Amino acid sequence: MVTLPGEDDRPLRIVQAAAFPFPSAQGSQVYVRGMARALARRGHEVTVACYAHGDGVPDEDYRVVRTPRVPGYRNLRAGPDLVKPVLDLALAWKLARIPADIVHAHNYEAPIAAAMARVWTGTPIVYCAHNTMGEELHTYFEGRVARGLASRAGRLLDRTVPRLADHAQAISPGAVDVLRGLGCSAVSLVPPGVARDDLTPVQPAVLPGKRWVVYAGNPDRYQDLDVLIDAMRLLPDAGLLMVSASPLDAWAGCGLPRLRLVQTSDFAEVRAWLVAANVAALPRAQCTGYPIKLLNYLGMGLPTVAAEGSAQVLPGVVAVPNHSPRALARALGDLLDRPHAARALGSEARQHVLEHCTWDARARDLEVLYRGVLRARRPSRRSSAGLERGYDAPRPARAH
Repeated sequence: MVTLPGEDDRPLRIVQAAAFPFPSAQGSQVYVRGMARALARRGHEVTVACYAHGDGVPDEDYRVVRTPRVPGYRNLRAGPDLVKPVLDLALAWKLARIPADIVHAHNYEAPIAAAMARVWTGTPIVYCAHNTMGEELHTYFEGRVARGLASRAGRLLDRTVPRLADHAQAISPGAVDVLRGLGCSAVSLVPPGVARDDLTPVQPAVLPGKRWVVYAGNPDRYQDLDVLIDAMRLLPDAGLLMVSASPLDAWAGCGLPRLRLVQTSDFAEVRAWLVAANVAALPRAQCTGYPIKLLNYLGMGLPTVAAEGSAQVLPGVVAVPNHSPRALARALGDLLDRPHAARALGSEARQHVLEHCTWDARARDLEVLYRGVLRARRPSRRSSAGLERGYDAPRPARAH
């Protein structure tokens, strides 16, 4: 192996492979955007490779390479459809033509596309585990047979896709063991961050009365929002505010006496609604990854009641048993009944996020991960970047 002078200090060419619309207000998109922006601001050449469409304007800090447009296709929602396999093939074609030192592939379609491109480029892949398909894929289908088949397909994807990468990134402590159990020999833990720009104080939106609980995120079935609705029925004097970039019409008839539904993809507006509430809720019972909304809640000073499957050990988080509307209602009611204590908890949470959970810190951790992969190169496999510079392609790094 040839080591170049200053190799550990040189800026890297990093491709964020994102098989989804970009940008968008959804969790994975917010995650990739924050990561790309932070790495670019540290001097790296960052490219986001994504679908042709999105909702909003990307930052100027990084380059965006898009698949060709499919006429009439503008789906922003997560989950399978008939067009996405075509876009994923196009993404692989694009990835094969982007000069890179490393490809950071997100979710499940992107690592498949990156592995296809690696046949030509040899560029090493870091896989970011936002979720497992075994826990999520079946939630997009109706009917017992369809859901059963989707569960089997999800488990098959879990056993194959993560191992396509040279190195796996877990974004929560629990995901480390999950990834190792799926056969990933090289796993590093780098939790997500939040951009300081996204935590700027704003004027609260106007809500009638007091005692409001907020949920801000997508309304897909795996979020377990039915548990939250059932909990709010036990708190008839409290209001539920639901904010999402996706339509929330399905919840309009849930029968809650105080319900406010807001559809917006403007995060400044989302922040205004967040700070108008008293406490946040996170009812999702199964989450191998890391709910990005949790950092947004805490960073805006909201104490958060979370199901154990989504809860992280952070100031401001109150964990309750999964699938328990009664436990969720009890914890929410306790915070609503003690507004001074809730505000103190929220203030502590915000301070912790600002000091320890920003993308500035996480970008440095990612650099360590990337350079570790690049230092552990296999002489037998040479990337296109390696051929240009005269060094060998990486081999899988050991777990950090």
